[in-house]
Amino acid sequence: MIWVIAGTLDGRTLAVRIQETIQENVLVSVVSTYGAKLSQHEGIEVYTGRLDKEAMCQMIKDKQIDVLVDASHPYAAIVTATAQEAAKEMHIPFVRFERQEVPLPNYDKLHHVANEAEAAQLAGSLGERIYLTTGSKTMKVFAQAPALQDKSVWTRVLPTAEVLGIMEELGVSPKFIVAMQGPFSYDMNKVMFADTKADVVIMKNSGLVGGADTKLQAAIDLGVHVIVIDRPAIAIDGPIANSIEEFFDIWEEQIDGLRKKS
Repeated sequence: MIWVIAGTLDGRTLAVRIQETIQENVLVSVVSTYGAKLSQHEGIEVYTGRLDKEAMCQMIKDKQIDVLVDASHPYAAIVTATAQEAAKEMHIPFVRFERQEVPLPNYDKLHHVANEAEAAQLAGSLGERIYLTTGSKTMKVFAQAPALQDKSVWTRVLPTAEVLGIMEELGVSPKFIVAMQGPFSYDMNKVMFADTKADVVIMKNSGLVGGADTKLQAAIDLGVHVIVIDRPAIAIDGPIANSIEEFFDIWEEQIDGLRKKS
């Protein structure tokens, strides 16, 4: 069985392509019930929940996994590191599937930071109206950031009960919640940023699939500050695929042979 850690839309798409192309059962793991619903497909078994290294190793043993494909979010550094360690400990091939970053243009209001805390601190010094496009997982950092306590901060999140519950627990007013599923077009981003009169847009470079290009261009055309949280540096000890085509090239050249020998 092939295990795909699918933290993104393209990861789930990859899992389906693997199942249909290789004609083997695939295990897809996600962290939310929403992700589980999106992953339903014939020949795919879905596991919902977070896993530490011990749990990953047990999963590999129980499900007789012989290849681990990490298609988690580009910013999920801990997941990737843990998956690598589990694959190494269980002596199975590991492949990292990661969408490419969007090239960033020269723009005098473009700012780079290493994490959410730095983004919150900088945003507080750049404007009064902040628009977050970074999702719910790190919202706690922004909700509790001293630099943003007297600012108007909009946050765009998935429209699920689970996510809205997190927003409520953090004390985020419904007035500042934009509950919609992306990715969003250039026009939609521009309308949202303009309607809120945002001074600052905070984003991650999540690639084309994540809509990084359209939100970036919309913000630039409106002349607002853009804070980009850079991707974490993740050391990968194994092949990396940036597209589904690259993945199957790697599969044919490196992975399939290793499976047949084991």
